[in-house]
Amino acid sequence: MITQELLTEDTRAMLEWALRLYRGSAKATNFLTQQRQLFDEPLRVGVTGRPKAGKSTLLDALDEDDFIEGHTSDVDAVLHLTGPVRAEDRSALQGNPIPVNTIVVLARADELGGGRVDAMSSAKMIARRLRAEPELGQLCQDVVAVAGLLAVAGRTLTDAEFDALVALAALPREELDELLLSTDRFMNPALDDVVLRQGLLERLGLFGIRLCTTLVRRGYGDPSRLAAELVQRSGLNDLRLSIRRHFTERAPVLKARSALVAVETVLRAEPRPEARGLHAEVERIQVTTQDFRELRLLAALQTGRIELPSEIATEAEQLLGLSGTSPANRLGSDDGADLLHIAMAVLDRWQAYASNPVWRRAQTTAAKTVVHTCEAIIDTLTRP
Repeated sequence: MITQELLTEDTRAMLEWALRLYRGSAKATNFLTQQRQLFDEPLRVGVTGRPKAGKSTLLDALDEDDFIEGHTSDVDAVLHLTGPVRAEDRSALQGNPIPVNTIVVLARADELGGGRVDAMSSAKMIARRLRAEPELGQLCQDVVAVAGLLAVAGRTLTDAEFDALVALAALPREELDELLLSTDRFMNPALDDVVLRQGLLERLGLFGIRLCTTLVRRGYGDPSRLAAELVQRSGLNDLRLSIRRHFTERAPVLKARSALVAVETVLRAEPRPEARGLHAEVERIQVTTQDFRELRLLAALQTGRIELPSEIATEAEQLLGLSGTSPANRLGSDDGADLLHIAMAVLDRWQAYASNPVWRRAQTTAAKTVVHTCEAIIDTLTRP
């Protein structure tokens, strides 16, 4: 959206203002100088979660340079990893006034389904249910189920591992089912290929081995085809899509938010009368920036703090960027469609909603925010 360009300019000017104002404070100057440098760097994502939640495995699967394990003050967005969502997870996610920079990842999702071959289907259903929870919706943008080991194995499956899986799949069904009942049975020391099996177990887990042998029996007899299917079933592609929609496409907004939080931190830590103008500028950016208004409204709609008729609410969420921030994604149309004509019709419809005399004030305010989004879409489509 065009407002992101202006937001970046305003935020950079705000950081320079803060540096001038606090040049007499070494602590504040060092902190703000670091924040200015980070603001000009790529989006940084922290990966957090309970011990043994699968952080290192997920980082290997994502293979992203700007994703770092641990939640530091230097990150712009967060992937929070968990198994079943517990009170401690909710507690760790507290403190965000709006859930603009967090995705919850059920990172060992196959375990939620008991390691069955259809475990990922069960885990994805759990993720959808959690995503719709009003309480959790206040704390994150999305909930995604991922089997980390399966994702890494799919990206790095070797020919030797494939051959071993094919050999296992060729065993009589009853014999293989018996072996895959438990880790102890699979690692029976009386078997000749126990070292090979140990390697498969470390790379795939029992769930992954069950799934791979099932897929081989169903015709996935080529290493590259099996590897691609493992990645698809792991949920890694779903996570990448969520990261793109909520983080990558919103990167200027998230980086601006990090800078605003940093300046607010300095203003609270070292209040001074001459900082009133800077404080007002921070507030102005937060209140007037359309991207922030969009994110606040998205959070309110997803958590039920603002209610619109269901079909209207669905369209509002899409226009606000829930499924992506390009004009085509916001309008729910293909890039080849007459997007400007569609956008004009959508704008007319939402202008009518915004003037609906029977709607409550919160609803009309929400509609006006969507109207501004429609106007920004049209502005983007008509720019030379």
